[in-house]
Amino acid sequence: MKVRMLKRILVPISLAGDGESAFRQALFFRRRLSSRITLLHVIPPSLRLTNVIQTDIDKNLQARAMVRLVRFVKIHFKGKVPDNMELRVEIGQHVSIINEIAKEEKFDLIIINKNEKRHGIADKFRRHSAEKIVGESICPVLTVKHQWTNRGVRDILVPIDIVRKSRDLLKWSIFLGQLMNARIHILAALTVKIDLERSLAYKKANLMKEIIEKEGLECKVSIEVKEAENRLEALVMGAKNKAADLILVQGHQEMIFSDGQTERLHIELLHKSVKPVMFLGVGQENIFTDLLRSGNTNSVTCEKGNLTNAIELNN
Repeated sequence: MKVRMLKRILVPISLAGDGESAFRQALFFRRRLSSRITLLHVIPPSLRLTNVIQTDIDKNLQARAMVRLVRFVKIHFKGKVPDNMELRVEIGQHVSIINEIAKEEKFDLIIINKNEKRHGIADKFRRHSAEKIVGESICPVLTVKHQWTNRGVRDILVPIDIVRKSRDLLKWSIFLGQLMNARIHILAALTVKIDLERSLAYKKANLMKEIIEKEGLECKVSIEVKEAENRLEALVMGAKNKAADLILVQGHQEMIFSDGQTERLHIELLHKSVKPVMFLGVGQENIFTDLLRSGNTNSVTCEKGNLTNAIELNN
């Protein structure tokens, strides 16, 4: 797969005053990369009436929402709508409309706001709309809270899960690092009792560092040593304490061990990180040549809970 230049960006807007951060983040990419932005407002479907009445209601709702959307944009551009910005209003289910448009029209990136919070007990068991978009989108999704990369992307933090192939994560790290002239910071977690330099976390992180530096980028490695702790919780805590303008996280595919922990990592970063987090799309992992499996290999043993597994890693 050829990584696209993030030229087409889809930005869902709620028009309820909580989409400002996502919009401002999109404006950064518009300035930095000359990206074309599509602002999308989705209206929930109403109760079905007769086709004629329903069509009239839908048209009226769309027209009113478009007026508000135009007003929202004009406030930021001195009363004008820029030529490279498209405004759309659709009716349907929020998540499915966003992901369908992104897939069918081949968008390069979705930027969403993540200001919503969970309050009641029932909310703890209800899947967040942002979680659904991240979990189902085939293209990368960038989530922003109150902070956006308005100063530029100078440091990219890349947490790696040692039991997953990281070929696309590596490819995107190099791509974004070169695109933004940014430093790459690889973060891994060691949660078993083993000499650091013999661990898979150390070997994998430093292999990725070597490949990234060969591409002319500055890169450093941090290993969170948290014995007897959950490796993904260790990654979340480590990410919280590291300076970065952007956190890059791989998609759901190509899991060596399918235990659901990657999805939990995504959810934790999605809701707890105050920094922008970019999640690769769910189809990304199947595409690039596996850079970590070319050439000779040797077996490295790691312990995952009570299970010991041999994982191949380049020399």
